[in-house]
Amino acid sequence: MNPSARAELESRGTTHAAPSPANSLDQVREILFGAYVRDFERKIARIEGLVASQGEELRADTRRMIDVLEAHVKRETDAQSAQREADHTAQMAALNNVAREARDAVAELDQRIKKLEDGLIRAQRDFRQQILDEAKGFVEQSRSLRDELMSTLQRELALYTGEPSEAAGPASGVVEAARTPEPRAEQS
Repeated sequence: MNPSARAELESRGTTHAAPSPANSLDQVREILFGAYVRDFERKIARIEGLVASQGEELRADTRRMIDVLEAHVKRETDAQSAQREADHTAQMAALNNVAREARDAVAELDQRIKKLEDGLIRAQRDFRQQILDEAKGFVEQSRSLRDELMSTLQRELALYTGEPSEAAGPASGVVEAARTPEPRAEQS
């Protein structure tokens, strides 16, 4: 029986002078089971207090554990973030190094290609000049050979015709007609 019901019974008992059958039944119950009920109510109150205090302790322990867990998770998250940031920084530095090395390699390759192109242009120019010089030499040699052949031919004609070589006359026209046009040398 809870304390409020018992208080109500006691207040009813003092206000009525005549005992009612329900009231007498309550008195019998009180006599027979009153000590047991009070003891039981005391135990229940103590158990309720114990459950409440243990519940409060459990809440406090749970709150502490959650706080510790949150702190641990925060530390781990911060450590992971710092590690990820460090890895990202290292990767960016490595990528920048690779990019710089690639730019340097491309620049060096461009310089080598330019040197090769310049060397090729120079070699082509030298080769053309050499061919031109050889062609001029060949033309000059051909001209001198032609002049030599012409003078020899004029002398021979003069000997056969009996005319002096200075007054070759009509024979010189034949020799002039036999003359071939000079080849033109290509210029670059």
